[in-house]
Formats: sequence, C-alpha cells, structure tokens
Amino acid sequence: MVENEQSNFKLNPGSMLQIFLELDIIEQIKQIQKNENLKDERDVIIRAIQNYSKKHISDHPRQQQNHFEDEIAQTSFNGDVDIKKLESILVHNKSENLIKKLPQDKIYTMSDAGMIHRFHTKILPVKFSLMCLSKMIVEKDSPWIGLNEFKKYTLDSAKTFVAKFESSSIRNKFKVHAGFPILKRDKFKSEQESYVSYARSSKRFTEQFVGRKLRIKELQKNGDVYMGGACFEMGLVNAKSEIINEQHNSEKIFVTLSKSGKDFVNYKNDLINFIYNDKENEPSSIFSQQETEFYFKIILPEFKFENMFVEYLMKNTQIDHTQDIKKWFKEEFHNFCKLEFPLDKISLEENIVRIYSNTIMGRLMEFEIFTKDPKSKSGPYTRMQNLGDFV
Repeated sequence: MVENEQSNFKLNPGSMLQIFLELDIIEQIKQIQKNENLKDERDVIIRAIQNYSKKHISDHPRQQQNHFEDEIAQTSFNGDVDIKKLESILVHNKSENLIKKLPQDKIYTMSDAGMIHRFHTKILPVKFSLMCLSKMIVEKDSPWIGLNEFKKYTLDSAKTFVAKFESSSIRNKFKVHAGFPILKRDKFKSEQESYVSYARSSKRFTEQFVGRKLRIKELQKNGDVYMGGACFEMGLVNAKSEIINEQHNSEKIFVTLSKSGKDFVNYKNDLINFIYNDKENEPSSIFSQQETEFYFKIILPEFKFENMFVEYLMKNTQIDHTQDIKKWFKEEFHNFCKLEFPLDKISLEENIVRIYSNTIMGRLMEFEIFTKDPKSKSGPYTRMQNLGDFV
C-alpha cells in the first residue's frame, strides 16, 4: 500500500469484506474496470454503489413527495363530515371495558404532572385528527375504528392537508405547521437526510397526536393495556382492547369519539373548511369562538396545573419577556407539587422549564389569547381577550 493510500485509510476507516462472486461476475467486473479505466476491482464496486445511490436514493424522496397526493387521494379526508350520520352511529355506542386514562405523571415523568405533554405543541392537529376519525366512522358505518387504521388514514390525510395549505392563499397568514408531518428541505442536508427527517416527523404526528399503545413495564405486569397521545389524553377519544385471535392471544386497540370529542368535531373550523371546500371566504383565525370556549371549558380542566397556570398568565394584560413566564412557571409548579405530591421531591431542569413555558404560551397564541410581534422571539406578549369570555 502506498503512502497516499495509508493516509486515506486513516482518514476514512472501514472494514474488510470477504464475499464470494461467481466467475461470470468477476469477468464483468474486470471488463468494467478495463472499459472505464479504473484502478482496480474495488473502484468498480464503489462506482456501482455511488451510481445506485444517485439513481435510487437521492431522487426517491422528491418523487415520493411529489406523487404522494395521487397515491392517497382515494383514501384520505376530504374536509366533509356528515354530522347527522355520525351522531346516529354513535348514539347507541356502548362504552364498556374502556382503556383507563392515566395521569400525566404516570405516562411520562413527575415533571410532566398536570400538563398537556410538551410534544402536543398545538391543538389544530388534534382537531384535524378527530375530524379524520369522524369521517372513518361515517364511511365504515361503525363507531369503533382500529387504532392502526386510524393512524394510517390520518397520516395520509395530514400530508394532503399540509400540501393544500402550502398552495393556498393563507399560507403566510397563519402558522399551522407545528405538530403536522412536514418535509423541510435544507441546503446543508441531502435528500435522503431530509426524507429521514420527514419520516420522523410523520411518526411523531401519529404517535403523539393520533395515539399509541403505551409500553410501561411497571404497568403491564397485570396485563392491562394503556393508551397515550393527545386525542386520548385530552379525553376526546375512548379506546378499548379486544382479543382478535384467541389462539395467539392477539389484541387490537379500537378507538371512538368520546362525547367531548364529538362536541369538538361538531364545531365548524373555518380554516380547515377553507382549505378543502370554501376558497372564497378566508378565515380570520385558526379557531372559532366556540372552539376556543371548548378548549378553556373542556380540554384545559383535564390538566390541573396548566389550567391553573393559564389563569395566572391571563391576569396580566402584558408580559414583557419569556423570562417572566419561566420564572412564574417554576414558582407555580413548585407550589403545585407541594400540594399534590407532598412526599415526592421533584426538580425541574431548565430545559424543561423553557419548553413548557414556550408550548403553553404557544397554545394561547394559537387561540389568539396572547399576541406578540412575529419578529420578536422573547416578547412582549399582549393579552387580546379576557378569561371571562370563555369560562
């Protein structure tokens, strides 16, 4: 091995591969080496791998992104829900042997107690997921839908929704991407890296918003099944587990709308309606007054600390800086834990304080309760509506 090759080997460590190749393959490699004037058989193999990557991997994400609408157009949500039929299907639905909803500190950690989970960044993906479930219930004429089918249908629908939003006249008027599966192209990332990020974003959407089976060892010893995800944790869907194969003791989770979930779906959302059906009347906000009232009356009270902390924030007509929110959060959460968990010592990492402070305020801004200059990252935040308007 010459000096340059030794140097390259040190800079790019690898491993030796021993493979058996038939004589005709070896002859083909030698012929390619001769025709392409390559140094040795190793160069032939490297060249073949590089060409394959360029052809199949680099182009694949773009092709998949450009054509996914055509592939799922027949199976995804179209913006319409027949509310009357939905109600007629759900009216006789039996709610027996339902999966028990766990408190947040059991699903996650003690530092998540009494709060909407920090990955459930916004409420629009929740509303959208419930509308997809409603559509499936109507289409299948059945109140119970398999969780995996629900996840696939909603993911396909969410991709279409994002694509439609991106091509709409309101794409710069509202920030609705958070929580949805998003393909972010970055000049510093390859197409393959961008698509891997897209796949992760898609999985995060289905697991964190639509729903997932929890795998908590301490809670599975008695054979019980537990659920997580924003729709379930907010009490907007009910779930049950049924044995579908007694021989293999195979279980399947089914979901349906709870009464609260059905009520939330029943409130018209002008933004979603505009994207799918009404191209003339641009929405003035992400959520209607009814949907905002629902959030404050039904969803927030499910999360004791966050409900209390939002009341605390709304006592202020203006909040100067995010540092103020972080400071209040630490103080109020400490007081909450002393009352709710007097025997437990709970510490908050600064990063957790920062994330929760931002996401709680982010949801209030989603409902236009607070606003700030979009060019400013840290405030000030101005209260636009009073708490009394909703509760």
